Amino acid sequence: MVEIITIEKAELIRLIDTSVAGAIEKAIHSSQPPQIMTKSEVAKYLKKSGATINRWMRKNGLPFHGVGRPTFNRTEVDAWLANY
Repeated sequence: MVEIITIEKAELIRLIDTSVAGAIEKAIHSSQPPQIMTKSEVAKYLKKSGATINRWMRKNGLPFHGVGRPTFNRTEVDAWLANY
């Protein structure tokens, strides 16, 4: 059974705007890189090779955490990059 309802034009426009705004917000947040990244994710995020990331870690103080398989905090990487 189908129920037919009536709705004012202004209300329909408001509902569509709210729905579209929510979809856009979700798309923006899902396209951001993760807060904690692997070395390959940092390389992709910064559009650099893995060798460049290794060199920056050794010689330029790119902040990372751990040994063996380092992880990177995006906020720290962004702050380092702003001062690099």
